[in-house]
Amino acid sequence: MEDYRLGLRFCVVAFAIGSCLFMISYILLQEDTSYVKNVQNMIDEFSKEWSIMPRKGYDHEILQKSSLEPEILSMFKFDPVDPEANMNASQLITSKGLPCQEHYPQTTDGYILGMQRIPQPTKNRLPVLLVHGLLSSSDCFLTNLINESLAYILYNKGYDVWLGNVRGNRYSTNHVSLSPDEYKFWQWSFDEMGKYDIPAMVYYITNITGHKKVNYIGHSQGNTCFLIAAMTQGDSFASKIEAFIALAPAGLVGHMTSPLRYLKYVANDINFLYRLFGDGDFLPHTGLLVFIAKLICPHEEKYCENVLFLIGGTDFTNTNISRVPVYSAHNPAGTSTRNMIHWAQMAGTKDGNMKYFDYGHWYLNLWHYGQTHPPLYDFKKFKIPAYVFCGGKDTLVVPADCNTLVNSLSSIAAYDFIPDYTHLDFIYALNSPPVLYSKVLHILRNH
Repeated sequence: MEDYRLGLRFCVVAFAIGSCLFMISYILLQEDTSYVKNVQNMIDEFSKEWSIMPRKGYDHEILQKSSLEPEILSMFKFDPVDPEANMNASQLITSKGLPCQEHYPQTTDGYILGMQRIPQPTKNRLPVLLVHGLLSSSDCFLTNLINESLAYILYNKGYDVWLGNVRGNRYSTNHVSLSPDEYKFWQWSFDEMGKYDIPAMVYYITNITGHKKVNYIGHSQGNTCFLIAAMTQGDSFASKIEAFIALAPAGLVGHMTSPLRYLKYVANDINFLYRLFGDGDFLPHTGLLVFIAKLICPHEEKYCENVLFLIGGTDFTNTNISRVPVYSAHNPAGTSTRNMIHWAQMAGTKDGNMKYFDYGHWYLNLWHYGQTHPPLYDFKKFKIPAYVFCGGKDTLVVPADCNTLVNSLSSIAAYDFIPDYTHLDFIYALNSPPVLYSKVLHILRNH
């Protein structure tokens, strides 16, 4: 079975490398076959170097350590890669002349989460926690220009900015006793992120800052996790939240029109999906993907646009095209296969309910939940005032699902609909400062 999974992974890598070669050849339109063959040999050598690196427990800067990357890139008459494509979150922050701290809260089930903080020079500033979406990281709030990225805007308005990362992404692959090489490390979905990760980050911030409450801003899955935390942790968690601002909240996605919807047709075949994708990490932030992004995206933005925005809408009206290579170099940031399976199950749920992970067999659900079907989350238990923003061109959280979610929560303080926003416009749009972030700042000032 392990050989079968390794074979599938090898095929995926071979396909990626082959596609990369095809795209490079197409872009360059070189007639010199010896030149192209030389390129191919070098990329083959790079892929061999990449293939012997551990798939799990990787250093997220491993690509920069590859001795072959500069040589390969130098063969192409390309402009220099944007330096921000090579930076991690802390480097992105300090490159703007801002202070940065790294923090590592621990969850009650042993995961060590990586967080970044942009501290104010004076104490007693209100803390704001930003949490990313699926397959992303805290980078998503930092990769636009300084006057367009939400994290920098909040800092410049005087807030104590905290950037969270849930288990399994590039900044959160540590555990007190488990290694990412182990099967058990990856056995979780957004159920556990909501139950353990979000409370751990919130409690950590209150302990460090001395503030009794935290403002929370989530994007996509970051809101799903918050909803779960609020519904499962009760008043002890709710009392720590000042304001909850939900950008494109992926609480219900049963009517999505994104291509991800096709996953629902295999969502119930758990064993097949584990055989296909493995039972560990899913799309980690490894060297090969980042290398391809840096090589291709600066010169063929249309390819990277389509891949990057495949999940949540392909309208690029509000997109700064020059930043696409940077976005692509920072995404995907990794998650678990089980988490992706859970999202596939969510895509097949059109009854307006959010469910726990379905283990695929009645006896496994009985073992874990005490019943043959996964339990439903009770939206009636959510009592925190919520400010919700959704987009009319979002194909992941479509307006119908967003409306159903809003109607299911009794504590909605405000609901704002932005007609021309896709799923990723909430973090990347050129016009987000006047259209969206000005409203976010108003909420924080007046809540």
